[in-house]
Amino acid sequence: AYASVRLFKLPDSSFVTGNITTDTGDFSIDAPAGTYYALLEFIGYKATKTPVFSLTPDTAPLDLGTLKVATSSNVLEEVEVRAEKSSMEMSLDKRVFNVGKDLANAGGTAVDILTNVPSVSVDIDGNVSLRGSSNVRILVDGKPSGLVSIKGGSGLQQLQGSSIERIEIITNPSARYEAEGMSGVINIILKKERKEGFNGSFDVITGYPTNLGLAANVNYRRKNLNFFVNYTTSYRNTPGRNSQYQELYKGDSTIITQQNSTSSLKGQNNSARAGIDYFFNENNVLTGSYLWRISKGKRFSDIRYRDFLNNLNNPTGITNRTQDETETEPNAEYAISYKRKFERKGHELSADVRYLDNWEDSDQYYNQATFRPDGSASDIPALLQRSLNYETEKQLLFQLDYT
Repeated sequence: AYASVRLFKLPDSSFVTGNITTDTGDFSIDAPAGTYYALLEFIGYKATKTPVFSLTPDTAPLDLGTLKVATSSNVLEEVEVRAEKSSMEMSLDKRVFNVGKDLANAGGTAVDILTNVPSVSVDIDGNVSLRGSSNVRILVDGKPSGLVSIKGGSGLQQLQGSSIERIEIITNPSARYEAEGMSGVINIILKKERKEGFNGSFDVITGYPTNLGLAANVNYRRKNLNFFVNYTTSYRNTPGRNSQYQELYKGDSTIITQQNSTSSLKGQNNSARAGIDYFFNENNVLTGSYLWRISKGKRFSDIRYRDFLNNLNNPTGITNRTQDETETEPNAEYAISYKRKFERKGHELSADVRYLDNWEDSDQYYNQATFRPDGSASDIPALLQRSLNYETEKQLLFQLDYT
């Protein structure tokens, strides 16, 4: 049924016309007098050529009888079927973005990947917002983690994309995520390698401007035991420029401010994680791990403000302000977790005990000087400030979940 029929005229085998068979295999073709042959073709079958026949003006409708076609078969050495996950999956409670084997993702960091996720924005410091709100909870493998620092940004800048399997965006989180009052949850799922024997990967990352990094992941599984070690190191130097123009209307006057700034952000990050999995069986796993991370950064910015009254031809003053900051953020995490999967798909029990010890030490210098429009020193004294900040965060987490 629905095979194609093409009519060719001899002696040059020129194509004349064609038709499609009905669902019963019948067909009819109108053609002028001449000598012809027909060719029947259908997907999965060999092309069938009819015997040569002639038509004259006096010929009655010609019946070619029953035409048989044979199946077309090829002997294949191998058939290979490849499938890849969709880059985005939707479910009732979350959106899942699969990082996959995209080299752009592997060569970047968690911040670079999140920048390309719809509804998520990341500022120059690596601080994350979800749907315009910075009140977002960031988890790693569904739990708080030492990979995310007190401020969140620097830890995500260190987490290499090559170690991330997928990112889940949960805008209406359940009670298990403890995200009451927040705009949502960003859950970063890390890759896990538990094949028998020795497995590992080594990545070298480079980019422009200065972006250098190394990442190593090694694991060894023998029967019920799996040992794993991960280490990453990275260095970044990110320059920046910014210009702003502002007008403030006050009565009949207009106060104009032009702001131009340059900045640089340099950072050295190191993290190491080691642990062991014990498999009671494939559905019952006990894991113990230790994570250590340290981030050192230096930020410098130079800002110039130029003030005008009513128009740009009437300057009133110039202010220069510089900021020089160094900071250190060490983090440590101790974790023991147990997971059991049940026969019913999607049902599992998990228990976690985690101790997080995070702290941050920063030293900031501010220098501000004001000048007259001609560049001479004004009567406003220069301002020199130093700010020393020390923050610490300790968490002891006990969590039991059944889903």
